[in-house]
Amino acid sequence: MTTVFQLLARSLEAQDVEHLFGLIGDANLYMVDAWVKGGTGRYTACAHEATAVLAALGYAQVSGRTGVATITHGPALTNVTTALVEGAKGGIPVVVLCGDTAPHDREHMQKVDQREIVKATGAGFVDLRTPETASADLALAFRRAALERRPVVFNTRADLQWQEAQAQPVVLPVPAVRGAVVEGEDLDEALGMIASAKRPLIIAGRGAIAPQARDAILALASRLEAPVATTLKASGLFHGADFNLGVLGTLARPVCLDAIMRSDCVIAFGASLSRLTTEGGKMLEGKRVIQILADPLENDRRTNHGILLIADPVLMAEKIVEVLDMAEVAPSGNTDADLADALRREAAEQASMPLLAETARGTIDYEPALRRIEQTLPPDRVLVADLGRFVVGAWRNLSVNDPRNFVYAANFASIGCGLGEAIGAARAAPGRLTVLVAGDGGFMMGGLTELATVVREKLDLVILLCNDGSYGAEHVQFTAKGMSPALSMTSPPDFAAIAGAMGINVCRVTNETELDAALSLLKQGSGPRLVELMLDPELIRMD
Repeated sequence: MTTVFQLLARSLEAQDVEHLFGLIGDANLYMVDAWVKGGTGRYTACAHEATAVLAALGYAQVSGRTGVATITHGPALTNVTTALVEGAKGGIPVVVLCGDTAPHDREHMQKVDQREIVKATGAGFVDLRTPETASADLALAFRRAALERRPVVFNTRADLQWQEAQAQPVVLPVPAVRGAVVEGEDLDEALGMIASAKRPLIIAGRGAIAPQARDAILALASRLEAPVATTLKASGLFHGADFNLGVLGTLARPVCLDAIMRSDCVIAFGASLSRLTTEGGKMLEGKRVIQILADPLENDRRTNHGILLIADPVLMAEKIVEVLDMAEVAPSGNTDADLADALRREAAEQASMPLLAETARGTIDYEPALRRIEQTLPPDRVLVADLGRFVVGAWRNLSVNDPRNFVYAANFASIGCGLGEAIGAARAAPGRLTVLVAGDGGFMMGGLTELATVVREKLDLVILLCNDGSYGAEHVQFTAKGMSPALSMTSPPDFAAIAGAMGINVCRVTNETELDAALSLLKQGSGPRLVELMLDPELIRMD
């Protein structure tokens, strides 16, 4: 006899699930056991349900596959609501295997309306309807997660899991969403704008990070003689390319800001052109804008700028080149010697920036410290950043060479998501170092609980812990209004001592000598490591 939970385990194998993150309970215990015994994938046990879902989010961003997490019912589901919102806002495909109480058990202490809870997060919801449809229902959850680009909760009632199931595993194909090349007046107008542009600039976002898209966009940039830039989520896409301006928006370097302000036409591939990318639209004022997206799915960050074309980025870039060649349109000349010189000067200035400035006794200047850490870490690494006022400095000073090496954990502006996503990222990137940058407040929320997971799994993970002893945003608000920031101070524990007691290699940094020791640890060590940077809460920038 095959039970429903055994069929679901075989269905996970059929879906080619390689990693499963979870916290098992009575509602999913037997399914996980059957899947592990199947030997087709690896299970990573977490200390908290939220971490399991966050790990699936991190895994999905690095691997490009659908992440999978498993939790039990009731409080387990309410524990993961923030992680579900993070995934929904970030457009990250994840399937969460969730137990549920039997409908007749009205007095069960963990009974709650799970569909309504999931609906409020923006995630999808698929019920296991009957034993006969169990595998097909699971397959639907996977397809919806991929097509809708969001977490989908697969709801499995405990009273169905031991029932007999005769069906075979089902896998539903996921059709590619391709707009091909659009036709019509909008395309003609867009082509006219591009052909007549004197100072074109190309932007790429997370929706255009495939290698084929990179190649096609760079070919268009070369044909137009247009510089290229990315959104934060597409960091590293044009690593090593000529006339790469880096990240556009609030993190933009001076040369990038100057180039965008001088441009007269912006062509954006796979970018929502959110307020953070465009400084609330100010960067695009007075410019002709062509936005090319692969599908028509809406999100809260998408803003209306110029002409919107729903088309495949690769085919659209190739089409533009074809039309320019047919019409014998001359290159713009926007990638000239002056821009090349400006980029070289900026790179030289970055390299010669002062390493350490004077700070309060027992603290260190963290941005110069991060620049030294940047020079020490291997170039091919994965970067995860939790949220806090330290994060702007982290994004500015720690780079990636590929957008799949960048994990964005701030879609919901929640602190404490970083270590969970870093665990999943490390699982998705064997053989590469994963680097997490976190603050003391967020780490107390979602870091200390999972250090045991990091140690048990022997993850090659470096945690750069920026400890200023405060909740940064609140510290800034109190200070700006002339009030005492005392209520924002956290009085955190000795993180290095705690991590060291758990078997993690640690280094606490309060001065330049200790920073040198930390760099040696990063350069020569492996496995879990924690570097605690002691910072002055009065000297951390948020811009």
